[in-house]
Amino acid sequence: MVLESIMNPKNAEDKPAHVFFIALIYSVISMYFANQLFPKQASLLSIALITIVFVPFFQKLFEIEEEAEDEAARGVKGNLFSRHKKIIFVFSSFFLGVTVAVAFSFIFMPKETFSLQAETLRGFSGLASGSGAFSTFFVNNSQVMLLMFILSTMFGAGAIFILAWNASVIGVYAGNFMQAGLDKGALLYGVPLSLSSIALHGIPEILAYFVAGLAGGILSVGIIRERFMSKEFKKIFKDSAILLFSAEFLIAIGAWLEAAF
Repeated sequence: MVLESIMNPKNAEDKPAHVFFIALIYSVISMYFANQLFPKQASLLSIALITIVFVPFFQKLFEIEEEAEDEAARGVKGNLFSRHKKIIFVFSSFFLGVTVAVAFSFIFMPKETFSLQAETLRGFSGLASGSGAFSTFFVNNSQVMLLMFILSTMFGAGAIFILAWNASVIGVYAGNFMQAGLDKGALLYGVPLSLSSIALHGIPEILAYFVAGLAGGILSVGIIRERFMSKEFKKIFKDSAILLFSAEFLIAIGAWLEAAF
């Protein structure tokens, strides 16, 4: 893969800024080609292209994380979250790279390129408010989180598609703010304004998706590489379950914040 020749997965965890810029560049390229090839389906095709590019890269990262689980099973010190904190930064960098790429592309590319994302945002505006809001947000976000886990477990880094999709929706949300700022002569003001408006509940929700994707990713590699019910397999299964329950806890926090504020 060309991406792996540019950014070695073994070094990516120590260079999250590089991941951000690579995600930004590849996202713009993917959206451009999607718009040129199939403009009416570009909103989904662009996400598919981003996924195709990054799945092998993240699959290698999951293999590296699974090796950390093997070391833990052999008695190497370090708690679960300290062992995997670096890949969370990689996820974050990838997510922000796609988000920023979509936000700026929204200004210059045909709006048809983002039709499905815009439709999704209109659907969000109709979600429940008041006493039933928490349960609505909790159930909806839990479904996305579980989908991340299942896709990662079944297809390794397959959850990158859902991650890229969510980043593109937030990118279109930010792009709308930027468009409004452009009309007032303050283009860049739209990005921090839009992101700050959803940061309170968005950070725990997105972090939950990262953790769920990691849980499924290391479990997927463990199922393939480890002998069933071996010491290493049990350690991977236990840690994957802990990560998944931690993700659900973050979803609950995010849903409460979204409903309350």
